Amino acid sequence: MPPRFNIANVLLSPDGETFFRGFRSKIHAKGSLVCTGEGDENGVFVVVDGRLRVYLVGEEREISLFYLTSGDMFCMHSGCLVEATERTEVRFADIRTFEQKLQTCPSMAWGLIAILGRALTSCMRTIEDLMFHDIKQRIAGFFIDHANTTGRQTQGGVIVSVDFTVEEIANLIGSSRQTTSTALNSLIKEGYISRQGRGHYTIPNLVRLKAAADGDRDDDDD
Repeated sequence: MPPRFNIANVLLSPDGETFFRGFRSKIHAKGSLVCTGEGDENGVFVVVDGRLRVYLVGEEREISLFYLTSGDMFCMHSGCLVEATERTEVRFADIRTFEQKLQTCPSMAWGLIAILGRALTSCMRTIEDLMFHDIKQRIAGFFIDHANTTGRQTQGGVIVSVDFTVEEIANLIGSSRQTTSTALNSLIKEGYISRQGRGHYTIPNLVRLKAAADGDRDDDDD
C-alpha cells in the first residue's frame, strides 16, 4: 500500500518550515465555500486543520461525496462544491508550484491519488445506492461502514460514534432530512440500531444489520 501523505510528518521534518513556501494560507469559517464548482482556480489545496465537505447539488437536493480532514488534499478544479463544516485552514498552491513540491516530496502524489480514488469509489457507491437500494438499506450501509472502520465491539454489540447530523447523513446517502430521520427511527424501533446519546449508537447484531442492508429485513416477512 502506498504511504499516505501526512502533514505532521512534513512539518516535523528538517525542511518543514520551508515546505509550504509558495502556498497561500486561508482560514475558512464554518459554512463558507472553498470551491464553488465553477470558475475555480487551477490548483491543489492541503487541509491543515478542520473539515471540508465535498458535494454536488441537484435540482432538489445536495449529495455529499466525502469529507476532507487534516492531511488530505484535493484539486480546486474538480467541478464539485467544497464547504467548510467547521473552521478550517487550507494551504493552496497553483499547478506549477505543486509540481515543484512533488519533486521534493513525492509522497504528496500518493495523497492526491488516494483522495481521487475515494472520490471515484464514493461516486460509484452513491450511484449504486440510488439505483438499487431503498432508504433503510442506505442507512444500514452507512452504519455498517462506520462499524467496520471505527466500531468498538462490546458484549452488547458494536458501539459506533457518528460525527454527523441527520441532515449530513441524509446528504451522504442522497435523501431528505425528514425521510432519513423517519427511516432511522424505524430501524431503531425494529431493533437494528440503538441510540445511546447524541452521536452514539449501538448495533446489537451486526450480521442482522448487514442482512437489512442487503434488503433482507425482518419486517419484510410481516
